[in-house]
Amino acid sequence: MTIKEVAAQLGVSPSTISRALAHPEMLRAETRVRVLETVERLGYQPNLIARDLRRQETRLLYVVVPTLSPFFLDVFRGVERGARETGYAVVMGHTERDVAREQLFVDQVASRRGDGVILVTSSDPTALKVRTKRMPPVVAALEEIKGLHAPAVRVDHHKGAMDATNHLLALGHRLVAHIGGPEKQVIAQHRREGFNETMLQAGLDPTAFPYLSGDYAVAWGERAMETLLTCNPLPTGVFAGNDEIAIGAIRAMSRVGLQVGRDISVIGFDDQRIASLYEPALTTIKVPTEELGYRAILLLVDKLRGNTAEVDIVLPTSLIIRATTGMPRG
Repeated sequence: MTIKEVAAQLGVSPSTISRALAHPEMLRAETRVRVLETVERLGYQPNLIARDLRRQETRLLYVVVPTLSPFFLDVFRGVERGARETGYAVVMGHTERDVAREQLFVDQVASRRGDGVILVTSSDPTALKVRTKRMPPVVAALEEIKGLHAPAVRVDHHKGAMDATNHLLALGHRLVAHIGGPEKQVIAQHRREGFNETMLQAGLDPTAFPYLSGDYAVAWGERAMETLLTCNPLPTGVFAGNDEIAIGAIRAMSRVGLQVGRDISVIGFDDQRIASLYEPALTTIKVPTEELGYRAILLLVDKLRGNTAEVDIVLPTSLIIRATTGMPRG
């Protein structure tokens, strides 16, 4: 069954059939219903590959993430919402922080297997900078990519870290430690810088406890907290680089009989779903993950339509106070 045969059955032009399938809002309701009913009855399937070749587009966007953690899945959920609204399909590429895999996904889009990329952080921004002439349309999400000159939808990790540290200081904590994320990751660096700046502004030494950096993982949080528990004096407050690290720290404390929020206060970052479900519920800095993904795809679609110049959208973070922070004992 071809589009011409469907048109002959209805006594309309093939272009009317095309409009009914691609832009039904352009037709009168009566004509639209009649066309769609006939297409369904005859079993006509448009040749999408041929259509995309003519239009020089695939209507497919890539979302490239470093891990499949709940945090990045929430970002993807927002991207999907925007995709439904704008008529695109999205696929997720998972790099496991492997530079070669990240480059592979970018190459696939550059080869016209997709129309654009939402890059949710980058494993190696330097590698992207040197290939700017072969870059497909890109929007950066969560953090800007230095030197790439791509629009970005992000949060201010530095300010969020300052808010987290100030929360502990406002409760009266002066012995505060930081357990960071991967040392070379830009987001982890911004969060550490925010901690350091806040401590210095308060007249406190940000290096009073060991410099600790590792994976955004519960296991790393446990190991790092075990290190802090060997210090004398112990910290009374801990700012963790993300929620998973914070939960690992709390687990290490529990094993030695310490109570979070009473003996040592712990605050995380991100407000992943586990933060409110964990017992006790975790005090943290909320990142609007779903909104971040939603705004990123709208920005990318605008870029593909030629409607936007370079843009830097900064979404606000917020302090969420729950049960894992309190005043220091004594």
